[in-house]
Amino acid sequence: MKKLSLLLLIITATLAISCGNNTNSGDKKVLVVAASNATEKYSCPMKCQGDTAYTTVGQCPICEMDLTKSN
Repeated sequence: MKKLSLLLLIITATLAISCGNNTNSGDKKVLVVAASNATEKYSCPMKCQGDTAYTTVGQCPICEMDLTKSN
């Protein structure tokens, strides 16, 4: 039982550290939130930020997936 508890503690700590450290050394593109009258809008396919749309192509600031063109 102690081994299982220790293993779960290690896994939880590893996940917390890896998910909490979300910094990249590379350049990040600044995304601009789309105005309601913009013609082309892009959004995260995972809907991390709900229906938030952007005016530029880039990556989601939450999950870092490529934004897709919205209707």
